Amino acid sequence: MWIMVSAGAQSAADTATDKWDLNRCLEYALENNVQLNKSRLSYASAEASLMQAKGQRLPNLNASISENGSNNRMRDPMTDELGDWKFSVNGSASLNTGVTLYSGGAINNEIQRSTLAKEAALLSVDQTEMDISIAVVQAYVNVLYAYENLKYYKEVVDLSTKQVERSRRLLEAGSVSRRDIADMEAQLASDNYSVVTATNTLTQRITDLKALLQIPVEQRFDVYIPEEEINVILDALPDIYDVYEATLRNVPDVKYSELQKQMAEIDLKSAKAGYLPTLSASASIGTSYMDPYSLSAGTQFSDNLNERIGLTLSIPIFNRFSTKANVARSKINIESASLTLDNTRNALLQEVERIYQETQAGQQRYLAAIAQKNASEESFSIAQEQYALGMLNSIELQQSRNMWLNANRELIQSRFNALLYRKILDYYLGIPLTM
Repeated sequence: MWIMVSAGAQSAADTATDKWDLNRCLEYALENNVQLNKSRLSYASAEASLMQAKGQRLPNLNASISENGSNNRMRDPMTDELGDWKFSVNGSASLNTGVTLYSGGAINNEIQRSTLAKEAALLSVDQTEMDISIAVVQAYVNVLYAYENLKYYKEVVDLSTKQVERSRRLLEAGSVSRRDIADMEAQLASDNYSVVTATNTLTQRITDLKALLQIPVEQRFDVYIPEEEINVILDALPDIYDVYEATLRNVPDVKYSELQKQMAEIDLKSAKAGYLPTLSASASIGTSYMDPYSLSAGTQFSDNLNERIGLTLSIPIFNRFSTKANVARSKINIESASLTLDNTRNALLQEVERIYQETQAGQQRYLAAIAQKNASEESFSIAQEQYALGMLNSIELQQSRNMWLNANRELIQSRFNALLYRKILDYYLGIPLTM
C-alpha cells in the first residue's frame, strides 16, 4: 500500500497538550475507521478463500466409526423355529480419501480467481484509505479556514472599536457629525455579529472533523492550530499528462476495475470447463464386527478388513443448458466489467482534470487576491487620513473599508482553497499528506 502519513514536522501531540494535528487525525482515521476496518476484514476473508481454493488440489481424508445395536429373534436353521429374543451389537470403521485428477482446469481457474480477488480486496483497502485521507484533509483545512475567519473578524471588531473611539474624539472636535458616529456604531454591532457567526462556524467545523474521525461524543477533541501561517505552494504544476499517468499508477480504483475484468475472464474459463469431463480417484479401507459371534471383536476386525481403490470419470452429456447459460452470463459479465473499467478510468481522469484546473486557477486567484488586498489596504489607509481631515464622510469611509474587508476575506478564502486543491493534487501524484 502506497498510502502513508508524512512524519514531517514534530507532531502536535508533542507541542500542544492533547491537541490533534493533521498527522494525528490521519493516523487515528486509518486505524479506527469502521468502513476501513470492514475492508480489512474483507481482505482477510479473501485470504481464507484463496487458501480454500488451493486446498482443492489436495486429497481429502475422512474417517468414520459406527456402532449399532439390534434386538431380534434368530431362526434355527435345523428346525426352522424362531428362538428367543437376543440383543446383538455390530460396528464398523473406515478411512476414505479422494482427489480430483482433472476437472477441465476448474481448480486452477478458481485459484487464479481467488488470487485476483485477494489483490482486489487489498486495493479496496487502499482506495478506502485514500478516500478517508482526502476527506480528513478537507475537514481539517475547513477547521483552519474557519479559525482564520474568526481571527480575522475579531481583528475587524478591534478596528471598528478604534474607529468608533476616534470618531467620538472627532465629534468633540467638531470634525464629524452625530450621523457619522451612528454609522460607525452600527458597523461595530454588525462586526460583533460576524464574530458570533464565525465562532459558531468554527465549532461546527470542529464537530464535523470529530464526526468524520468517528471519535466518541464524550471524548474531548481539540484541534491543533499552527501558529505560523501555512504557506501556499506556488510552484509550477507538472504537465497534466504526467499527472494523468501518475494518478493511474497511484489510485487503486482503476487497478481494482482491471482485476474485476480479469476475474470475469477467468469465470468464463471456469464456465466452459463445465463442458469437459471430470476424473477423480478414491480409496478406502474398512472393517467390521458383530457380537454375539464365535470369534472375538479383534479377530473379526482383522478378518473383515477390506481395501478399495477406484477411478471415476464423469462425462457431462446434457445438463439442461446450465453450462451454456453460465458461459453466456460470463461473456456478459466480461463486457460489463470492460465498460466499468472504461467508466472508472474516464471518471478518475475527469476528476483529476478538474482538480488540476482548480489548483491552477486557485494559484492565480490567490496571487490576484494578494494584489487586491494590498491595493485596497493602501486605499483604505488614505481614506482614513482624509476622513480625519474632514475630506470624506462616514459613508465614503465605509465604502473604502468594505472594499478592504472584502479583499481580506477573498485573500483568506483563496489561500485555503489553493492550499486544499494543491494538497489533493499532490496526493494523486503519490506525495504523502502533511500540513
